[in-house]
Amino acid sequence: MSTTKSQVQIFTESVGLDVLGVAIVIIVSLALGFHKTIINELPIGLMSVIGAAFSMLATRLVTKRNNIGNLIGIVATINSAIVDYYLGNQAAFLTYPVSFFGLIASYLFWKKKGDRTPRRFDNWYFINIIIAFSLAFILNYIGFTGYLNHDMNPEDSLKFWITAIITGLTFSGTLNMPRMYADTWAFYEVYNGLKIYQNILFGNVAYVAKYVFYLFNALLGWIVWHQVRKNETSLD
Repeated sequence: MSTTKSQVQIFTESVGLDVLGVAIVIIVSLALGFHKTIINELPIGLMSVIGAAFSMLATRLVTKRNNIGNLIGIVATINSAIVDYYLGNQAAFLTYPVSFFGLIASYLFWKKKGDRTPRRFDNWYFINIIIAFSLAFILNYIGFTGYLNHDMNPEDSLKFWITAIITGLTFSGTLNMPRMYADTWAFYEVYNGLKIYQNILFGNVAYVAKYVFYLFNALLGWIVWHQVRKNETSLD
């Protein structure tokens, strides 16, 4: 039995919002010339712009509970790991595999789930959060100390704390997304705010534009997923 979609849900799940999100990232990055950034002979700027566009598309599809978004996110995560590492995230190759395998888990769980109805949080929701932040601080500490070969550089201290907290938030979202908790978007809301600050520190203009839009999208995702959960529950 179908239910009537609210205006917020119709707007959130519109193709126009998909196009707007991708366009914002590309237009802002090209206008500021960030696509020309080269680091160690790698076209980091161009990789960042393309990766941000695909990551945006993946997030928009996930917001609409479309499993193809998880598949696109898997590829985009590999690109993001490379970009983040060369822009100063020394733990990128340790932390991004968690997101990579988390997206694979989301794709498999969603494919099996079928109905794509978001759920309320339960004990596993909080267990995953504890696991997420523990992994985040351990892996980032290993990365920022040269795989434990030296003390952390004083100038890296701020980046470590910001990156570790951000990683904990994204791991929380990643580990909880396979079970489709509606409140997962609350973590992404805080995460997106901190990612804006982090990418200002790293000088990644394309990602600053991306996460400003994500901040808005996560709020819509939280509202709509709760609406869908309540509507589907009322039909049981």
